[in-house]
Amino acid sequence: MRNYYAAIQFWSYALLVVCLCPLAVLLGTYMDWPLGAAPLLLLTLPTILAAVSSPRICYWTITVLSVCACFAEVLFRTDISEVNPTYVLSILSAAVLIGMTLLIDLYVGKLQKTISQFDAQNDELVRRLYESQKEITPGFDNTNSLAETADTELDDPSDTSPTEKDVNYPLLLLTLQDIGRRISTNQSNESLIPTVISTAKASLQCEHCQVYLWDSKSRALKNPLPVRSRDKLDYRPDPNQGVAAWVIENRQIVMRNDADQDYRLKRILEEDPHMPDAIAPLTVGSELIGLLIIDKVDLDSPTIGRLIYILSNIYALGIKNSQLFKRIEEMASRDGLTGLLNHATFQEKLQKLTKTADAQSTTLSIIMSDIDHFKTFNDSFGHQAGDFVLKEVARIWKTVMPENAIVARYGGEEFIGVLLDHEYSQAMQIAEDLRETLENFPILFEGQQLQVTASFGVTEYRHPASTTNEFVRIADEYLYKAKESGRNQVVGMAPNSTRKPST
Repeated sequence: MRNYYAAIQFWSYALLVVCLCPLAVLLGTYMDWPLGAAPLLLLTLPTILAAVSSPRICYWTITVLSVCACFAEVLFRTDISEVNPTYVLSILSAAVLIGMTLLIDLYVGKLQKTISQFDAQNDELVRRLYESQKEITPGFDNTNSLAETADTELDDPSDTSPTEKDVNYPLLLLTLQDIGRRISTNQSNESLIPTVISTAKASLQCEHCQVYLWDSKSRALKNPLPVRSRDKLDYRPDPNQGVAAWVIENRQIVMRNDADQDYRLKRILEEDPHMPDAIAPLTVGSELIGLLIIDKVDLDSPTIGRLIYILSNIYALGIKNSQLFKRIEEMASRDGLTGLLNHATFQEKLQKLTKTADAQSTTLSIIMSDIDHFKTFNDSFGHQAGDFVLKEVARIWKTVMPENAIVARYGGEEFIGVLLDHEYSQAMQIAEDLRETLENFPILFEGQQLQVTASFGVTEYRHPASTTNEFVRIADEYLYKAKESGRNQVVGMAPNSTRKPST
């Protein structure tokens, strides 16, 4: 335990949480937010990062510090005497932080359990291979020694071909170790799937290999990568018929030579004449991850079946780990209420977009919005109504904005969007569409019609903003001009215009 607490990583997160506490107090006081709101906004990201990258005892300690910050805010808020303090939101904020840590803890625990099971299976396999290698010596009868280490479905126990005796098991184990290392270091499907394909080709010495991922909701197989000419196969797995459907249902490897000899598969093979040499399910426990499709491989090799089985298990764990990592990344980058990007992620993406715009002279525009009189929804109908309004406004933003736009909840009831390759006039039109949609379609909450309007500020990059900070600041200035001018309107300034901002 002392070693954990002595780690620089732990003290970095702890120092970050402690430094964010006074900032949360200042933000809550300045913005007149309820107790607990500012600590939740500022401490969510470091708490999640600690949970993802630190030992269990460390990230729970960080979570406790964050929870304490939610309640410690009441001691330092200078405006707390002006209102009747309530601890409901502080308790809710603490519950959200604890809940996120518990969720990540659950996923990490399941993943570690799965990896432990695989390690145990791998150790058992190594032990059996070692015992078999010892038995393959002159003067010993090794007719069935290798067959005892294989699945009876994959090998004939009476097979004593000299090729099997010549298998270099130490080299095979080193190859599997290298594959496991390469798979574990790739955390995204964009880099993981090519690694799976390349290592499968090298290990199995096959010409073609493809991976199809299984979508349990739509019950469809999807190729996560564009098919290149050198990887192209005539065969496309159909999850509803043929050999692929049988593999999905039975979760067993099917090789073409086995299918020719198995009366149960002959009929299916007749319906699927273009079946490749082997199809293996990628499974973790009882969950199907996808299919590994192999073609132009030496099916006469005595170890090919066992090697495909081992590789498919390694690949399935790697892909599942990648999916869990992506899900955790999404949780850390998204606003929990609206599903839009959070403030920190938006700033990171905006920095990259402005650098690209400077380098390639592309056009960027910003639309910034603030819901008019949002506090009245909380005061008149309760905070649940306010949360519902935020969700509906976010849904409208996602519907009206172009697909390539970057949309985020900037903070509180403020929303912001960056339009790629959109000039000022186009951004003004989209902002006006957003304003009219909000105004003309009342939001229905528990039988009550809530009339929601918003004010908008619009600006274009380099006209006049030349930096990222100026880009956002100018849009914010126009937003407040819209609010000062009566709300429910769009304010901006055309590029190269010297007159006052116009609606």
